[in-house]
Amino acid sequence: MDWGALFPAGGLGALTTGGTLLAVVVYLLAANRTDRRDYQDAIDRAEKRADEADKRRKETEAARDALQQAVDEARAARRAAEDRAALAERELAHYRKTAGGAP
Repeated sequence: MDWGALFPAGGLGALTTGGTLLAVVVYLLAANRTDRRDYQDAIDRAEKRADEADKRRKETEAARDALQQAVDEARAARRAAEDRAALAERELAHYRKTAGGAP
């Protein structure tokens, strides 16, 4: 058996260097995985905040639309009341003229 084939070309020191290099690579991969997980968590939180903001915006727009509809209905009712009042004033003026101004 050839004992020289069991040892790397650099001797036993090469095993230590390779082991250190392997440990550094494993450490960097683990750190990268942690960073990606943190990054994804941050993205998830940002998306959740955006969804909540969109929900609040839609609720606010719905409330604004309901208020605008109420204002429009109130304006229409006011215009109708003003039209009826003007008609009543015209009729009253007409009856006063036809009655000869007598009370």
